Amino acid sequence: MQGEDRRFSPLPTGISSIDALLGGGFPRGQVSEVYGPVSSGRTGLVDALVTRTTRGGGLAAWMDPGDRLDPATAAWAGVDLTRLLWLRGGRPFSKVLSALGTLLGSGLFDVVVLDIAGMPRREVCVPQATWIRLARTIEATPTALVLLANEHLSRSPRGVSWALFAAQPRWSGGPGPGRLFQGLEVEAGAGHHASHRVRFALQAVR
Repeated sequence: MQGEDRRFSPLPTGISSIDALLGGGFPRGQVSEVYGPVSSGRTGLVDALVTRTTRGGGLAAWMDPGDRLDPATAAWAGVDLTRLLWLRGGRPFSKVLSALGTLLGSGLFDVVVLDIAGMPRREVCVPQATWIRLARTIEATPTALVLLANEHLSRSPRGVSWALFAAQPRWSGGPGPGRLFQGLEVEAGAGHHASHRVRFALQAVR
């Protein structure tokens, strides 16, 4: 999608309940966040966004200071790796933020993910003014910045916060050693105090 249409169109995840609540998908030009505990489906939701973006011809960047992304798993999930810039590692965190500012300022990417899930809060604790500056960097661009974290960090005024709760595993067949893990039943909440809740399923990658 080109020009003004691209700048204002939302970025869908392909998860119907999520996209419906968002009016089509994640907003461009805004800072949004997806957070929750381990195995809540937080990474799966962001993977869905990046998959839909790259498969639709867009460009994505994944900033990975905790070195959590597995490219093979991402490819199996549907991400087009030829359209994904993966930046690994990074200490101190100030250097990560500097690189992030450069990526956002380029205006080249439809979505930029800052994956700090699993990192100690003391390492990623930055002044709110930093998030405000990053929000201003992208407010007139087609880029959506998505923070992937353990807990609430920040969002811009028209960005969205998705809180994911403990997910329920889905298994094939009844109890026993022969059953296979099929995926997660996920509950997510958006809005003030996560007041708008939806459920969706994430399939296991094989």
